[in-house]
Amino acid sequence: MRVTVAVGRKVMPLDQVRDQRVVSALQAAARDVGTRLAKAKCPTHGRGPTDVRLHFDASGNGDLKYESCCEKLGEAVSKLV
Repeated sequence: MRVTVAVGRKVMPLDQVRDQRVVSALQAAARDVGTRLAKAKCPTHGRGPTDVRLHFDASGNGDLKYESCCEKLGEAVSKLV
């Protein structure tokens, strides 16, 4: 899963953030999302989400994006996250 963070006006990968308190908190959130997404499977195709991206804005709000095979997978994901 790719995790990015907005710091001021700049967007950077989580591994470039220097404040370890922020990094730890966002890593924990990403692990939680990853654990939940691992359970998501499309009832029609049996696939899970791919190309998962999690972005945190400057306020700490998360935005999850991913590729899915169909709407049924999106419904499964929304029930878990």
